[in-house]
Amino acid sequence: MRHGHAETKEKQPDIERNLDDEGRDEVQTTSEKLLKAGINPSLIISSNANRAYQTAEIVAKTLGYNAKNIEIENNVYYSGTEPLIDVLENQDDKYQSILIAGHNPSISELANLLSKDNRHSLPTAGVVAFELHANSWDSFREHEIKLVEQLNP
Repeated sequence: MRHGHAETKEKQPDIERNLDDEGRDEVQTTSEKLLKAGINPSLIISSNANRAYQTAEIVAKTLGYNAKNIEIENNVYYSGTEPLIDVLENQDDKYQSILIAGHNPSISELANLLSKDNRHSLPTAGVVAFELHANSWDSFREHEIKLVEQLNP
């Protein structure tokens, strides 16, 4: 999931930018679509940037996920696809589904890589859901990955 629309970068460092009102509304809309689609992650991971974490918090609240269980991963902040894949591959196999709240271009590039398609350019608060049948996160790319849904605000 790409974070919602954020404040313009003026005096604070980029990592400290917060969601603005538009961003909060976008994330709420997408979160409600996730709920309606029955997409409910067993783990939510967020970038350490304020706007991504705030996105994860809104999703968590809407889906009934305890926000205290959101994991913060520094490698999600403008990292490229390989660090995002590493984050997924290093998750405990007890998690059946994972949502990552991150940033473009990395999130869209990951969606394109997993779907083997270059048509995904996620808007703010956009999310792409995939389905796969694997016994372990460390080998998830060795299995068929099916695009299930793209939801936009």
